[in-house]
Amino acid sequence: RKLGKELELFMTSPLVGSGLPMYLPNGATVRRLLERYIQDKEIEMGYQHVYTPSLANTELYKVSGHWDHYKEDMFPVMKMDNEEMVLRPMNCPHHMLIYKNKMHSYRDLPIRMGELGLVHRHEASGALNGLFRVRNFTQDDAHIFLRPDQLEDEMNRLLKLFKRIYDTFGLSYKIVLSTRPEDKYIGSIETWNRSEAILEKVLIENGVDYKINPGDGAFYGPKLDFKLKDSMNRIWQCGTIQLDMNLPERFDLTYVDADGEKKR
Repeated sequence: RKLGKELELFMTSPLVGSGLPMYLPNGATVRRLLERYIQDKEIEMGYQHVYTPSLANTELYKVSGHWDHYKEDMFPVMKMDNEEMVLRPMNCPHHMLIYKNKMHSYRDLPIRMGELGLVHRHEASGALNGLFRVRNFTQDDAHIFLRPDQLEDEMNRLLKLFKRIYDTFGLSYKIVLSTRPEDKYIGSIETWNRSEAILEKVLIENGVDYKINPGDGAFYGPKLDFKLKDSMNRIWQCGTIQLDMNLPERFDLTYVDADGEKKR
């Protein structure tokens, strides 16, 4: 909030709305350089970038399951012609549809799909804070579609990517393994246990000093949360690696394996 004003990086206005920052020329320059930097790093690592709309039919989020679990944090529904539309709070469902747009072989995987995707979240007014907590922001977001046997290798690659980026900017962080919620979760406990064990194994093999945050996983799977410190030593969750077992089921995503059979 201090530097944003001093360096003329961004501004807000009550005529636009709370939590809706506007980037000034200096801020737009910094943002453009950051976006180019991260996209180039991702391309080096085999990511393919896409663009998807910030608006979607509410049916999309009913299929994904977000409507039941997340609609209180979404902006109100808009009526357009005969459709009910909503501003997207996340990019995941759009990327599922892109994957499903054609058949994939086991040889194609992993597919690493990235997007600098604009999202909107109805954050409580009391939680809004500078550029840390806003109602409209761009996620450097990726979805990696892979075979179960590729999970450990991909997790190792991701941990190296996170370290490379955060070290470049001198950002210190801690990793937290967030496990299965007590009640609101999907999938079998066996699948959850296996997924959590894989995440923990990768952290141990990489010599990562981590903590377990019991019950704080997403409803669709466990995750690694990267906690960063700001200039006032406050902790913020920034990056996250989520192991999503929900969307492949809900969107019926498959690949053709070496035996010619379709596999999840």
